Amino acid sequence: MKLRTVCATTIGVLVSTMALAATLSFQDVDKDKDGQISQQEASMSSSLLGQFEKLDVDKNGQLSASEFSNFKG
Repeated sequence: MKLRTVCATTIGVLVSTMALAATLSFQDVDKDKDGQISQQEASMSSSLLGQFEKLDVDKNGQLSASEFSNFKG
């Protein structure tokens, strides 16, 4: 019974995380509304954080809306 509960909870968390990544918008991630996404803001998504350096084409440590548009969540 406990194993079933653990498995169901784990699956629920994974599905929720995948749904969040699939629906992330620039506005959702840009918490301070400065028009840029910092690494700290990107840390809300492990997928986005993992792609951050590649997405940061101008290497200024921030993602613009244009750079974020290349994010593959």
